[in-house]
Amino acid sequence: MSSTATGTSYAYAPPRYPAHLVALRHLPDGTNVITRPIHPEDDAIERDFISGLSRDTAYNRLLSGRRLTPDEIRHLTRIDYDREMAFIAVTVDRGQGRLLGVARYVRDAGDSGAEFAIVVADAWQHKGVGSLLLRTLLQHARAAGIARIHGITLATNQAMQNLARRLGFVQQPDPQDATVRELTITLAAETTPAAVRARAAYAAAANDDGIASRN
Repeated sequence: MSSTATGTSYAYAPPRYPAHLVALRHLPDGTNVITRPIHPEDDAIERDFISGLSRDTAYNRLLSGRRLTPDEIRHLTRIDYDREMAFIAVTVDRGQGRLLGVARYVRDAGDSGAEFAIVVADAWQHKGVGSLLLRTLLQHARAAGIARIHGITLATNQAMQNLARRLGFVQQPDPQDATVRELTITLAAETTPAAVRARAAYAAAANDDGIASRN
């Protein structure tokens, strides 16, 4: 599962962690997982996660055969939680945290849109991890005032295309590259009382955590 967003802005100043976004979730088979924003202390499990990806899964993520450098991996865990967000799904295996997948977005410069990326460990694909993470990311993006999420995936990556279709993404060929597909979803702001309360709660929690809200 893939897109091209990597969040490679290397200037880093430690923000306060948005702990209000940590949640206990359940996969369809009953497995308990924690979904939460990534944290600088996740360096080790992020490194193990990336090194454990198969060649095909890594290729689908980066749209190339290259491997991320240690410095690039390190910076994937150091985000500002405002311009970009990355949710991970974690379970505990023999007392150790195990990263199952990551979904992230990076805001477009001077726009209300954002580019997304998602990757799931090979052993956890087709078990609901990708759907859980992408739904969580979209829900957060909507609450954060992002109007449009977009990305690209390989034309051969049917798993990503199927997931995107189920969640309402519009898909179309890239006019300049027949090997990829463009994926786009418009996040219309919901106006129900519950949605309004959710956005207000997001803004309040973000301010409490020291994150500048864009709502």
